[in-house]
Amino acid sequence: MSNSTLQELNEEINEISDEIRKSLLSAIQHFNCWLNETNVSLKTFDIKNIIIEPYKNEDWIMKVNNNNRGEKIVSFNPYILKSCDYNFFEIVILHEFFHLVVQGVPNKDDATKVKDYFGSDFMSLIDIEADFYVALYLKEKKEFDIKTYWSTYFDGSKVFIDKWVRNKKFERFIGSVLTINKLFLSEDNSFDLYLPSISPVITENHMKVLVIKEKHISFEEINISYEDFKDIKNLYKKPSHLTFEGYYSVLKNFCIQALNVQDLSFTKN
Repeated sequence: MSNSTLQELNEEINEISDEIRKSLLSAIQHFNCWLNETNVSLKTFDIKNIIIEPYKNEDWIMKVNNNNRGEKIVSFNPYILKSCDYNFFEIVILHEFFHLVVQGVPNKDDATKVKDYFGSDFMSLIDIEADFYVALYLKEKKEFDIKTYWSTYFDGSKVFIDKWVRNKKFERFIGSVLTINKLFLSEDNSFDLYLPSISPVITENHMKVLVIKEKHISFEEINISYEDFKDIKNLYKKPSHLTFEGYYSVLKNFCIQALNVQDLSFTKN
């Protein structure tokens, strides 16, 4: 039986293929080992306690519950795999796994509690940190460069598009763009998490950002014209209207301005 026929059968019974299941569990295991090796986390999650559920048309990707022995069981819902390729799906799963094993925010209810107790900006920062460490892992262990990362991201960028631009989600996206590009542009894997506020852009032609660094936090200003802002907003809202080269060009131009880097350094990889 051909691979395509097997895939069709798997989709009919609403299951991912064994090949994808094995690849995903292997990726999670390697990511967990890397987190241990780099002392980001000393926790190890047993692969046998990870379940890849059948496709469920429900608004969740990861859930964690305890079994009757008190062990944590993590379930992943692969529904987004019907709308993106495997490489993007893997990035999303590693992001979710980081929430679990490092940050202690595995369920949607936990994220809601973070927002209720500390505000939505803090949850954005948690997401940006997860994005940073997944990108760092891909850079160090899979030899991703900046263009490879955004090519993979572009392939799945339409998955989480909202019907309108929600300010906090848009700010979180900009924060991840700045954080990840700074990471790839730095030779020392710079730990700079950017948490922006877009409020001053329209009236003052700049963006305020909190930059969480390894040893301190700084309050900084990024000079961004309203035209640059509109370009990144349109990219966020309608990525499918762009080719990858167009998408990457907008990201590049935005970050050359925002991070004050030269075009040569942005493309040196």
